[in-house]
Amino acid sequence: MPTFGVYPVADAQAVGEVSSTYEGRHVTLVESEITHPTHADGFVDQYDPVVVGAQMVGVALKSAAAATDPIAIDTEGIWIVDVVAVDDAGNSAVAGGDLLYINTTTAVVSKISNGATQIPFGIALGIITGGNTERIAVKVHYDPSLQNDQRKFYTVTSGAYSYGFRQTGILAAGESTGVGGYVDAQVSGAQTGGIYGWGCWVEPQANFVGAGLLVATEGGIYDGAGANISVNTIVMHQMQAILAGAPANLYPFRINVAAAGGAITAIFAAANPTSLAYSAGTAGTGVVGTIPFANIVGPGLVYINVHAAVI
Repeated sequence: MPTFGVYPVADAQAVGEVSSTYEGRHVTLVESEITHPTHADGFVDQYDPVVVGAQMVGVALKSAAAATDPIAIDTEGIWIVDVVAVDDAGNSAVAGGDLLYINTTTAVVSKISNGATQIPFGIALGIITGGNTERIAVKVHYDPSLQNDQRKFYTVTSGAYSYGFRQTGILAAGESTGVGGYVDAQVSGAQTGGIYGWGCWVEPQANFVGAGLLVATEGGIYDGAGANISVNTIVMHQMQAILAGAPANLYPFRINVAAAGGAITAIFAAANPTSLAYSAGTAGTGVVGTIPFANIVGPGLVYINVHAAVI
């Protein structure tokens, strides 16, 4: 069986403790199992910041002369480490207390927090001017985090209004454009295919048995506390396109129904007449214009008439 570091292969020893030194913070691994900064000889140096696997970080306690050398790693403590004063946006000064991250490929420590390339390394105990690389004290901490996983699972067993996950953004009095949560998809370079800022899919499994609505996304305003909203304009969904130039086409909505039958039942399903501002009676009089309603594959662009009044 394959080994990992100096630790026994599966079922090689009876159950029990392997090491309790400093609560097990020292881990011994083979040099080839460690990601470390680049050196001329290709091997880890003493006091290098290192990465092991997907989450473990620490500082090497000795140098290696061969890929098979066992290397002790301290996964905690305060260490003097080279830190680059940059973050995801560019040069950024390091201040005491800042969170620092280590690149899982190069083992470079900085403020860059992109989960695709970085994992948490520790906390800065020094100050560095933006753009510089300096040696400062760092509180190293081995802190595996599910937030670094690209995909996470949480099983909701039962219960009304159960959540796979829930986050609450508390907005104090002040700036009127505050938002409870924000997702930013930055796009660069030559792209092919569609670009989507946010995706939300409900995926019924083979054993699923429906019992009512199956809703892809839901959002709303819940005034359960009796807030003073008398001066507010309620907008259930707002879309904005702030563009420097004119696009080839601009649609508030795009629909693609790929199902047996294919056709939708209606544009809206209203829980009651007031939900859609329904007005009984015949069509209005005085057509004052048209609105481009849909660009349908086949018929092309179709319009609806706009009336000045309802009979």
